[in-house]
Amino acid sequence: MLSLTVHQLSKHYPTGTAALKNVSFVAQPGEGIVLLGSNGSGKSTLLRCIVGLESISQGSICVGQTSIATADAAQLRRLRRQIGIVFQRFNLVSSLSAFHNVLQGALGRSKGPRYWLPATAPQLERERAMHCLDRVRLAHVAQQRVDTLSGGQQQRVAIARMLMQDPSLLLIDEPVASLDPKAGRETMDLLWDIVRERKLTAVCTLHQLDLAKDYADRIIGLRQGAVQIDAPTSLLTDHELSWLYESSQPLAIAEATS
Repeated sequence: MLSLTVHQLSKHYPTGTAALKNVSFVAQPGEGIVLLGSNGSGKSTLLRCIVGLESISQGSICVGQTSIATADAAQLRRLRRQIGIVFQRFNLVSSLSAFHNVLQGALGRSKGPRYWLPATAPQLERERAMHCLDRVRLAHVAQQRVDTLSGGQQQRVAIARMLMQDPSLLLIDEPVASLDPKAGRETMDLLWDIVRERKLTAVCTLHQLDLAKDYADRIIGLRQGAVQIDAPTSLLTDHELSWLYESSQPLAIAEATS
């Protein structure tokens, strides 16, 4: 499994906007970290920097022993095969079956076009895809088009696709934002069970304080691109977490968590 080390990370845009300011933290295998913060606090930018979709202005990000900033194109491709991402909007191909969508998780290790279609994919990969669907309790809809599934089911298909990739680092971006509360809880239960089972390093962005408190081992709170809270969830109060979203409160309130 891979650890994640972010050290003095800053991201500045040509407009002069500082999206991230000297962000530092280490995430260990098996640790489920939740990033909290209001819109514009830098959460999504941080995830994009970790996966190499945004350039780094200053500082470093290391996934295992690989530095994102200095990796060449081939190294980045290999690294991204080890990083699973679960998106808010699922990013499934709506006209394809659940099984076909999950099979796409093997493309990073494919050696030719035979992996692109269920009929020509290797038997081992087809078996893996069904196992991943079974893990998220959707084996019974394997041949059903994903656009006929509920939102919660579609998110579980996306999680099965991530499992098919067999990642070591998991980045999760607002996984329950488009789901009802019941489906959201089920999704978080499933994700955190997988993190524990596979000892994945997991970083998840959320807005829901109740979910963050119930699931996170540790919460990192961002405000205006800077880390203001970084502590085990058990040590944080509701007042401290709510402060991240309240512009009228003084910064000193976060000192109790440092």
